[in-house]
Amino acid sequence: MSHDPAPVRVALIGCGRHAGFCLHPSLPFVPQLRPVAVCDLDETKARATAARYGIPAVFTDTGRMLAAEDPEAAIVAGPGAMNHELGLACLAHGCHLFVEKPQALSPVGARQLAEAAERRGLVTLVGHNQRHSPAMRIAWDIVADPAFGAPTVVFSKYCGAIPTSPFWGLTPLVRGLLYFQSVHGVDTLRFFGGGLHSVFARQVTKIEVPAGGPVSVLLEFASGANGFLDLNTATPYFQMRTFVAGSAATSVEVLDLDSVTHLEPPAAFRQRGLIAPETQAPGYHHPVPAFTWKMPRYYPMEIAYGYVNELAAFAAAIRGGPPVRANLWDGYETLVTVEAIARSLAERRPVPLEEIRQDLG
Repeated sequence: MSHDPAPVRVALIGCGRHAGFCLHPSLPFVPQLRPVAVCDLDETKARATAARYGIPAVFTDTGRMLAAEDPEAAIVAGPGAMNHELGLACLAHGCHLFVEKPQALSPVGARQLAEAAERRGLVTLVGHNQRHSPAMRIAWDIVADPAFGAPTVVFSKYCGAIPTSPFWGLTPLVRGLLYFQSVHGVDTLRFFGGGLHSVFARQVTKIEVPAGGPVSVLLEFASGANGFLDLNTATPYFQMRTFVAGSAATSVEVLDLDSVTHLEPPAAFRQRGLIAPETQAPGYHHPVPAFTWKMPRYYPMEIAYGYVNELAAFAAAIRGGPPVRANLWDGYETLVTVEAIARSLAERRPVPLEEIRQDLG
């Protein structure tokens, strides 16, 4: 008789806005995780979280919680400096670690976390939720199909307001944008395009923009493909767009994690017995057939934005399932890329990622 593995005993560290709005509401969808304790400096928040999700133990000190409850895993969700400090504490205790992005405020801190986890042989996952969303998984399956060809261009648009005061103590202001927001777009680019070779970033500074100047980044992948990151902060609302072009005259686009559109040559439709539309006017190209997927409107945000899937992947990896791609070493490479973008903005030149790695020693 087969038995499902026992749920992973997990401690929740941090009850702030992101944890309370995105991660904790996802837990009821992930029975593979069983919260046994919750910790926050604000005891009122911790007790409210415990009451809402039926968590038996409440703490305001992470060290005491780890010693008293000895959880198998921890979910750390807070500002970058907190993620780094408490992430190291959890790894030192032997906990598998889910840590929110950014996991540190520098590549040095990110590498410390990755090395600590590697020494202990622990499962780790950095909370880059978008790659776990249903829309992105559909797009990934399309790109991974040999019929798509090799990715030639990867475009990521991630738009929101730039901080108006130093964010997490990071200066200049654009560093707050890079660590707080651009990690999403950078992770998406790396998810589809693989390793990066260099970046060249520019920010609009001579035109007054209410929320700060847009940032544009041209990236070169190790494969030779091109990437483009659009951080246009002067937008009226939050926007996300991902586009990947393949060498087989194909493409896939994801809009706001809500819809996926796949374009391919009419011949591919005919090969599968699907008839492409006829030419409507002599001398013009055939209309291009497209497959489009729309995310069901009844999907709760926790599923549509990938939070449920990332937590489920974390639990599965702990119990011997498929290893996660978005581990701490992968997250380290994302922050190396972010640091290269920051240097390119400051020095107005292309920056190879290897230059950043060499400077780190």
